[in-house]
Amino acid sequence: MTVDGRLASKTGFSKLSCPHDLRRLHELRASSDAVMVGANTVIVDDPSLRVKYVEGRNPDRVVVDGLLRTPLNARVYTLRTARTVVLTTRRAPREKVEALRGMGVEVLIVGDEPPIDMREASSILYERGLRRVMAEGGGGLLWSLFKGGVVDELWVTVAPFIFGGRDAVSLVEGEGFSSVDDAVKLEPLHV
Repeated sequence: MTVDGRLASKTGFSKLSCPHDLRRLHELRASSDAVMVGANTVIVDDPSLRVKYVEGRNPDRVVVDGLLRTPLNARVYTLRTARTVVLTTRRAPREKVEALRGMGVEVLIVGDEPPIDMREASSILYERGLRRVMAEGGGGLLWSLFKGGVVDELWVTVAPFIFGGRDAVSLVEGEGFSSVDDAVKLEPLHV
C-alpha cells in the first residue's frame, strides 16, 4: 500500500510492489491453504492467484461474492491451477450458482443476503481443511474480515508513494469503527 494507506489510485492503478515484495507475497501464498479475494478485486484486477517467483504449490482460491457479480470468464474460475471456492448468499442468481458449479467451482451459500458473515465463512472454510487463509483484499473484504474478528496476522508493505483522493481504495474500506475502543488493536511483530 502507499504511505497514505491506498491499495490503488482513483483510476485503479495498483502495481506498487517491487521484485522483493512480490517474492515475499508469493512465498506467503505458497505457505497458505487458500488465497481469498473479494468480488471487486476479481472484477477490477482479474487475478489468477497462482504462485510465481518461488517454488511451491498453488493454494486454493476463495472468492467472497455475496451476489455473484464476478464474471464467469474470470481467471480464478477458468484457470485450472487450483480449486476455487466461492462464498455467496441465497440472494445470488440461481443460474449463476449452477453455471459456476458446472465449471467445477465449489459454491458455498453463507447466509441469506450480503454482507457475508466472515466468522461463519471462516468456520466453513476451516471445516473444509482451509486453515491458513491469506486475504489479498481489497479494502471491502478486509473490512469484513476485521469486523468479523477473524484476522490473526496483518502483513503490510508500504510503497514510497502517496495517491490521495477520496475515490482511491484504502487498505480497509467499509463503514469504519466509531472509536478507539471499537477499533482493531494491532501488536507489531516485525518492522
